[in-house]
Amino acid sequence: MKTRKLVLIIADALLLALCIVQGILKASDGAKHFDFKETPDEITITTPAETLSLTSADGENWLASGKYSVNKSTIDNFIETSSSIRALNKVATANDSSLAKYELVDGKKISVEVRKAGKVLRSFEIGKAATSSSQAYVTIDGKKDIYLASGNLRGTFDATLNSIRTKTVWDFDTSTMDSLAVTKADGTSWTLSRMGSGDDIAWNFSDSSIELDTSKAGTILNGAANLTASTWYDDSVKAADLGGQFYLSAKVGHDYKTASLEIYKIPAADENSSDKYYAVSSETPYTFEVAVYSVNKFDKTSEDLKK
Repeated sequence: MKTRKLVLIIADALLLALCIVQGILKASDGAKHFDFKETPDEITITTPAETLSLTSADGENWLASGKYSVNKSTIDNFIETSSSIRALNKVATANDSSLAKYELVDGKKISVEVRKAGKVLRSFEIGKAATSSSQAYVTIDGKKDIYLASGNLRGTFDATLNSIRTKTVWDFDTSTMDSLAVTKADGTSWTLSRMGSGDDIAWNFSDSSIELDTSKAGTILNGAANLTASTWYDDSVKAADLGGQFYLSAKVGHDYKTASLEIYKIPAADENSSDKYYAVSSETPYTFEVAVYSVNKFDKTSEDLKK
């Protein structure tokens, strides 16, 4: 028998043994397990504050309310947690008194329903956390039993639209970046561009009075390849509503396309507060707050690019 085939047989045997051991341990730990294996395409989470409707057409890319992109890691956590709930023990039967005691009532509970092609895979309600935040009181699939379940269920599902939305405004491949143009509030502006690749790169810079440092130029151009929001404003909020002052605009050339950005500044109210920045972009219809480090990617002068 060939060595490779023998190794594969041994590996399969070990995997089978591991599965058997895990099954025995799971069956004998005294807990009740609520599992499903299907990949859902809908998740509805109702918290005391809001209802989140999450959907996916392909099982990979998820949207909230049919239009806001959601962090994949967040969705993976929702699915992993809901697909395997470990109820340590039953603590009560649901009635008005016990539901109130364990905060499984409107205004306090979190309700979760997970579906695939319209079929409910799991529904559960999360009450208060136990003494340890890694446990919570739950009811499952509409049944009357109230369980103490392991895991930080409340922390996982006590989510908001802003907390689960992806903060990416754009994320371009640096190899496709070819230009960056910045105009500042004082009227000064500059344009940087590059052509070619590898050792065959030609740079152009609008300020001919300086000797361009191509290393600095590459760092600044590539740094503009990605932009994130620190938070999103409500859909109804427009830049003009926030009362900021125009700070700078940028045009980013990539892959024969151009992305635009306008950043506004709200000056600090006093010495105990900080300047605040918000922006609008061609890459999203939503106004967003932007962190200082992101502003600094574009807040450059010709002096920053010279040798």
